[in-house]
Amino acid sequence: MKLRSGIKLLAEIVGYGDPIADNDRCDVVLKFYRNQGEPLLMQTALTDPIPYVTEGERGLQIAWEAPPMIESHVVVARNLAVSRGADVLPGIYYTLLGMRTGGFRHVAIPPHLYAHSMHEIHGIDRDSVIKLECFVTARR
Repeated sequence: MKLRSGIKLLAEIVGYGDPIADNDRCDVVLKFYRNQGEPLLMQTALTDPIPYVTEGERGLQIAWEAPPMIESHVVVARNLAVSRGADVLPGIYYTLLGMRTGGFRHVAIPPHLYAHSMHEIHGIDRDSVIKLECFVTARR
């Protein structure tokens, strides 16, 4: 699979099923690293909100507890809409296109497709190359 110009494919496991296309949905696990291999830590939640029962005005009702935030280089995205919108950065979007369920890609993402947008949030230089390991666990 040819990736967008500038994204360097370092390793790949193809997977099975139909390839991911624009506007598809999938479950992915993303692992971010600095160019030299050091984990790129960020605030993330590794679990979904946790339901519990509470007493309300009309009796028992279900409420949701926010999952704990942790600092990790791993992001679990469930039912991710693969589109070039505000939620998916270009480097991630172009890495996901063409991947299949059970697939894996290890890529180097150039600064203009990731670091330029995220340098203030992650404390990285605007000219940083980011390495990404992407696992597609399900295609919806």
